[in-house]
Amino acid sequence: MMLYLYLEVDLSDDDADLDEVARDCGHTLSHPQLSDWDLLGVTNWHGHACLEFQLQMKEAIEDAELHQLISDIQVQISHPAVSSSRTMLVSSVKES
Repeated sequence: MMLYLYLEVDLSDDDADLDEVARDCGHTLSHPQLSDWDLLGVTNWHGHACLEFQLQMKEAIEDAELHQLISDIQVQISHPAVSSSRTMLVSSVKES
């Protein structure tokens, strides 16, 4: 099953932008049902510039369980300009 994750990122460096972070960052995602992922790039979700990830899950996830994935999935972004990040949405529909 394919899902999409939208990650809002706070930058501590005024000279960096989210496109640069998407290009140059290391990223690790972890969840027992996650088999693979791909960083698609930068998108805008409800006024928030976000990194957009495509997730390949091992099994189908019910729509009612998607909200729980927001807190259950672990996302680590490695880039010197990133001060924090938070998962805004996990969806079965690509939002961009």
